[in-house]
Amino acid sequence: MNSIGSNIKLLRRTKGVTQEELSAALHISCQAISKWENEACQPDISLIPAIANYFGVTIDELFGFHLQAMTDKERFIRSMADTEVLKLGTFTMKAGDNSDYYVDSENFSTNAQIAKLGEFFADRIRESHIEFDCIAGMAYHGISFAAAAAVSLYQKYGVTVHFCHDRKVADSRGRILCGYTPKAGERIVIIDDLVSSGKTLTERIDRLITDTKATVAAVIVITQKEAGAALIRDKYAAPVISVISDEDIRCAVKGGIV
Repeated sequence: MNSIGSNIKLLRRTKGVTQEELSAALHISCQAISKWENEACQPDISLIPAIANYFGVTIDELFGFHLQAMTDKERFIRSMADTEVLKLGTFTMKAGDNSDYYVDSENFSTNAQIAKLGEFFADRIRESHIEFDCIAGMAYHGISFAAAAAVSLYQKYGVTVHFCHDRKVADSRGRILCGYTPKAGERIVIIDDLVSSGKTLTERIDRLITDTKATVAAVIVITQKEAGAALIRDKYAAPVISVISDEDIRCAVKGGIV
């Protein structure tokens, strides 16, 4: 849990006010605000209600208990940055273009992270009103994400669906899927980690639909680049939906969330 000083700093940046503006509102020195945020000292207890009231949070939230200053998505982006899933800088993507961030899905390594991500995937499926018969996770990262999404769909929304995931190498019987085998004409929601150029993912999807004669209902990923998303949309006439957009990340950076 963050210290009260770091929470005040986060709340101030999210609200878009300076240390000077906060000090004026609380009728204290700007130096005091700086000391709180640098954790040199803590606010006097008599100021706690006024600080909480100024930011529109409860005293519990001010101390970091179920902090509501950020949206659920912003908290998730913050946790991605804290665990180095989200990395900021200049990166060359597979499509050859540059990006000011990179999502390293290798670093989704706890059950809490996977559960929250699965809930986001489930929410996107429901919000988008997708009609489908099966969820398919793309090996390897998409397997755990798709499984978490399927569990969340049942636990949160009471939806029962078929689940499967592909194999990068067919087994001794030539099977490329584990779990349910979609039937011809059934609609599949494809779940994977990222879409960059889209080339690798389309190759995998082609193999899946050639083998099963199923159709693609939607592709859902953590984040996407437009070139790859456009390729998938054009090829399968299916939407590409991301949990977090470029704009979400840029707003989080601008707002001091990360």
